[in-house]
Amino acid sequence: MRAFFLMSLFAVVTMASAIAQAPALQTNVVYVCNDGQSFKVFSCNDTTGACDYQNYKHGQAYQRGEALRVQLAALLPAKCHAQSPAEAQADPHRGEIPPAPSPFKAHAAAGNASGSGTAANSQPPLSSGVSQSGASQPSGGGFKVGETVRVLSSGWQEAKVLQVRGNSYYVRLDNGIEVSKSWPVEVRRLGKLTAEDHAVGQWDLRDKVQVLVNGRWMEGKIVGQSLNRYTVGFADENTEETGPENLRASTAAPPSVRQAGQAPKPGLASCAGKYEGRWEHVSGMGGMTVVFRSGKATVTEGLGGPMEFECWISGSQIALYKAGSFTPFSYGLT
Repeated sequence: MRAFFLMSLFAVVTMASAIAQAPALQTNVVYVCNDGQSFKVFSCNDTTGACDYQNYKHGQAYQRGEALRVQLAALLPAKCHAQSPAEAQADPHRGEIPPAPSPFKAHAAAGNASGSGTAANSQPPLSSGVSQSGASQPSGGGFKVGETVRVLSSGWQEAKVLQVRGNSYYVRLDNGIEVSKSWPVEVRRLGKLTAEDHAVGQWDLRDKVQVLVNGRWMEGKIVGQSLNRYTVGFADENTEETGPENLRASTAAPPSVRQAGQAPKPGLASCAGKYEGRWEHVSGMGGMTVVFRSGKATVTEGLGGPMEFECWISGSQIALYKAGSFTPFSYGLT
């Protein structure tokens, strides 16, 4: 079953409670939501129960798709409200994205087919971004028929593009299922994302980012995703859930790496030529031994394998460092 394009703020509610509590959903009215998103409904189909709607990012048309009327109505009034005249003047919403083919209508037609089942099994013709009238249609993401992309369907998985209509991609998954997915939320390129991908709100797990929290940009890492909502983890193990409009690439410098032969800090001298050969701890230490060779130290514990270190001296102390590290290992030898 197709996972329809929805804003991530849709709550899981029962159909009965949504119908009973939600106010009437108006068309051509901008609804402003608590998390900074907004949307407008163009029309609703009484037969399928689906509504053609568009959401906005910073006042500009961002994505267009379909959702069930009851799901949109369930957002009112607890999470979204009709934009007031004052809000409209301060933050006008502009632009309109052309609608994509309706999957709800296709499903309804398949359900109404009788006898042969031809309507249910027929697939849309292959397209390379050209409409039936011959007019060229811009394709979001720039992917073409026959290309392999990543789509969001029970996690990210590869799929082959069968048809392109604007921001809507009809694809075939590896298991043979054919579904429609919308770019940029549900369709992205194979491999590493580019700066252009980040600009349209696409980020992958473990990407290092900056996230805007209470007016301040904080360094973090993407640790989770739900449609176009991301969870960012911080060094203190706290997390922040946010939309792509509050994310940008990290500007933190990569961790510094110590060059071979460089002292971890001033005042340290190499053990080379001062300690050579095999040594044992005076207390035994469970069979621990240290072999010094040319400024290196190989430590072997009674039950563990050998560990390689660089050896440095400061006064009467011997400090062991992993190669490239500026932090001494927990062993301290006198």
